[in-house]
Amino acid sequence: MIPYSSVGEFATTLLQYLAVLGVVALGCLPSLTVSDFRARLDSWPTDRFPVNYLLLVGVIALGQGVAIVAGWQVLHVGSTQSDPQFREFRLVAVLIAYPIAVWGLGTIGVRLYCWQRSMEQWLTLRTIAGLGVAAGMYIVTLIGAAIVLFIAALFFALPT
Repeated sequence: MIPYSSVGEFATTLLQYLAVLGVVALGCLPSLTVSDFRARLDSWPTDRFPVNYLLLVGVIALGQGVAIVAGWQVLHVGSTQSDPQFREFRLVAVLIAYPIAVWGLGTIGVRLYCWQRSMEQWLTLRTIAGLGVAAGMYIVTLIGAAIVLFIAALFFALPT
């Protein structure tokens, strides 16, 4: 029989991952208003839009998690016993830099791919601008979620 504490820890971890996926899914919603991007997402990599959207959210959430963990290690965002200061501005910088980097690298990658294959360039300036606005809204969503989680963590850390 599985001990109750391990089931509770598993459920808590699962809920944390689902919350992260929910925040990322909410942050990715504005990108669906860009018609050229939605048309491409409708047909690639599968022919089912919900599956493609979940794949997009999963990849972006995984990348965001890797960026935060790397930022935690490389930029020393979190506190340690030898250095108890939490560097919140470095965390905000990681939250802002990741969507901008994905937007920039994605734009360059798609344009180079279409140019190399002599395909029609579907990533127009209007589409790039729309995805830039969507990246900005993603940043606002993530920072808002980080603030809410910080306030909730403060209340849970208070002695009872």
